Amino acid sequence: MNPLEQRMARRRLSHAYLVTGEARETLAGQLAAAWVCTGEAPPCGACSGCRKAAQGIHPDIILADPEGEGLKAEQVRALRADAYIRPNEAPTKVYLLPHAHLLNPTGQNILLKLVEEGPAYARFLFLTPNPELLLPTIRSRCETLRAGGEAEAQASAEGALLASYFMGEVPALETLPFLVALEKKSREELALLLEETHNCLVEAASRQPGLLEAVDRLEPIRAASAFNISPGHLAGWIASVL
Repeated sequence: MNPLEQRMARRRLSHAYLVTGEARETLAGQLAAAWVCTGEAPPCGACSGCRKAAQGIHPDIILADPEGEGLKAEQVRALRADAYIRPNEAPTKVYLLPHAHLLNPTGQNILLKLVEEGPAYARFLFLTPNPELLLPTIRSRCETLRAGGEAEAQASAEGALLASYFMGEVPALETLPFLVALEKKSREELALLLEETHNCLVEAASRQPGLLEAVDRLEPIRAASAFNISPGHLAGWIASVL
């Protein structure tokens, strides 16, 4: 049993999670079931709450914007008002936003107030392919979970390689084939790769403070990956700072 599963079983989960990664919907479903579970070791899979959660019919798991159209401000305000109505059956009321990155800043700020000051029984799951697409204030109020998959494993390996380039461990000429290949990635794939690279550099800098300069060189590129900038431009930018 991994640490997150242990927290589920002990009912020690946080009240808000930012879930990213290839298998984010699966992990979010497990968290939602754990919150509404009435069994002894959530999610037990056998109680009425778990069965309804698995069927997508639990009245206290509210799926917001299932079609990915982007919630309007008035819809977010309606969600906020609903949060103050007590749960129907479960001890908690779960709000699942599978396309949280489509929320505009106004909607995110409305939800921020709810996450910060909402009722004690309210729980929130923000799903996104890239955490950088959400406001820093939202990210700071949530515990981030990465639901790994094949894409994440590849990004982790490539991120470690790119981090070694930033640390000057590989001659510049040897980096060219890798940098050219970056142009063929999607924006989402490249954003995930840059996030993994950042994590590797930060970890290395914690042991060797001199590597903070490498973190600083990467940071504006990583931040830019959240916007509509082509992978080709980002790859060129990376090449220019190596």
